[in-house]
Amino acid sequence: MNKFGWLSLMTVGISIVIALLINEHTKYLGLFLVFFSILSITGVIFAIFSKKITNIILGVFLNIITFVFFFFLILAFGIGEA
Repeated sequence: MNKFGWLSLMTVGISIVIALLINEHTKYLGLFLVFFSILSITGVIFAIFSKKITNIILGVFLNIITFVFFFFLILAFGIGEA
């Protein structure tokens, strides 16, 4: 695994750590969603730059899964406020 593969996996880890900071009292959930989307897109780009098929599949899959999961998490917090 080269440095771009590791950076792609690191973006997934950073997203998970940041998601642990979200609680019910967080005011700016849209800001978290923008941050997650930037991290996910960056992770996908790093995975593609790694030029190894296993890194591409793993990096793209994990980054997309974390983005979708946290999008639904933020959506659930938004629905819970209503």
